[in-house]
Amino acid sequence: MMNIWSIVIGLFGLGILAAVHEIGHFLVAKWLGIKIEELSIFVGPSLIHWNRKGVDYHIRLIPFGAYVRFFGLETDDDGKLLPESYLNQPRWKRLLVSVAGPLTNVVFGILIFAVTFSIFGFYTTKLDNFGVEDQIAKTIAKPGDRVESINGEPVYTDLDMSFYLSQLMNDDPVDLRLVSQATGEGYDVSLVPEISPKTFLGVTVLTKSEEERGWEILSVDPEQNNGAPVLLPGDRLVTVNGAPLFDEIYRNVMEENGDKTLTLVILREGVEMEVQMEPIIRRVSNYRGIYTARGNDAGDLIKQSLLYPVSIIRVSVMALQDMFKGEVEVQDVLSGPVGMVMLVNSVVETPQVDNSIKVEQLLQMAGLISVGLAFSNMLPLPGLDGNALVLVTVEMIRGKKISEKTERVLNVIGFVVLIALVILALTSDILRIKEGF
Repeated sequence: MMNIWSIVIGLFGLGILAAVHEIGHFLVAKWLGIKIEELSIFVGPSLIHWNRKGVDYHIRLIPFGAYVRFFGLETDDDGKLLPESYLNQPRWKRLLVSVAGPLTNVVFGILIFAVTFSIFGFYTTKLDNFGVEDQIAKTIAKPGDRVESINGEPVYTDLDMSFYLSQLMNDDPVDLRLVSQATGEGYDVSLVPEISPKTFLGVTVLTKSEEERGWEILSVDPEQNNGAPVLLPGDRLVTVNGAPLFDEIYRNVMEENGDKTLTLVILREGVEMEVQMEPIIRRVSNYRGIYTARGNDAGDLIKQSLLYPVSIIRVSVMALQDMFKGEVEVQDVLSGPVGMVMLVNSVVETPQVDNSIKVEQLLQMAGLISVGLAFSNMLPLPGLDGNALVLVTVEMIRGKKISEKTERVLNVIGFVVLIALVILALTSDILRIKEGF
C-alpha cells in the first residue's frame, strides 16, 4: 500500500514540473508581446488570485498541472478571430512559444541535476580502478581514461554507459573507444571475455551486518542443491566450509571448493544448524571491469549536468524502439501519473536506507521526469506542444495556413495515437500494481 506522503510528494512534484512548463510558455509569450488572459498554477478552485496588467494570476487547490490561457481564441460575431488573438500572431512567435515549455523543463532538469550532483556527488565517463582479472585489465586502458563510445554508440554520461552495458551479456565482446587522460589522444580496445566454471550457492543475500550474525538470505535459486534447495529465505548464512563471510576469504573458499559438497552453518529462526548442499556450477566470464569514476571538479559537474538531458532523451527513444519491437515489456518503458507516484513510493518506503540517499534519488527522479515531460510534450499529438510545432512549421514552409479539413484529419489521427499511448501508460501502471511494483 502506498504511503500518503508518497502520494503527496509525487503529485506535488508533478504539479511543480507542469507549472514550470507553463511558466516557460507564459514568460516567452509576455516577452514577445502576446496578450495573455490567465496563468494558473495547479488546477481546481482558486486559493490565491490577483490581477496585474490585465492578466489574471491564480494559485489553485489541486497540485497537479497548470495552464496559460491566451487572449482571443474565440471568434467574433462574424466567425473571425480577433486581431490580437494568439492564432493571429506571426508564426515565428507561436513557434517560440511552443518550444518554450519543453525547453524550460529541460533547463529546470539541468538545474536539478547540477544541484543534486554538487550536494551528493556524481559519476563521470572516466574509468575507475579495475581488478587484475577483469577483461579491461588485459588491454592498454588506464584508470582515468574517458569512454567515448561503446560498440560504436556515443557515450555522453554514465547513464549512456549503464544503458548500453545493460543490453549486453557479460560474455559478449565489447569494443571501446577511449581517450587517454595522459595524452588526450583517442584509441580503441576490445574486451574479450574469459569463460570458466564458477561455484555458486544459488542465493541472493543482504550482506554483513555489525549488529547481527551472518548474511540474510533474501531469495533462493530453484536450481540450488540439484533442484532440492536446502537454504530458505530468511535464513542467515554464518560460515561456508568453516570460513567466516568476509569478501576475500569467501571468494577463495568458493573458488577452491569446485563441485564438492559445501558445509554451511546457518541461523534459522534463531537456531544455529549445520547443513550440507551441492553447489551450482555455471560457466561464466570474468568481469568487464568498466567502472565509472566519481567526478571531482566543477568542469565535470557542469558537463554532466548539461549532457544528462541528452542521454535521457536518447535512452528514452531507444527504449521506445525496443518496446515497439517487443523486446521489452510496456510497463518497463511507459509510465503514467500513477506509475510515477509508485516510483516515489518505492523510494520513500525503501527500508534500511539513509534519508539523504532517498532525497538524492527523489531529486534525480525529478530531473529525469522534467526532461521526460519535455520529450513527451514534443510528440506531434493533439494537445501537446509538438503538434503546434509541426503545424506552425508546415505553415512556415508552405507560406499559408493548413486547410481546416487537413488539420481535422491530422488531429483525429493524432488523437487516436494519443489515446493509445494513454491506454498503454495506464496499462503499464496497472501491471506494476498487480506485480507489487
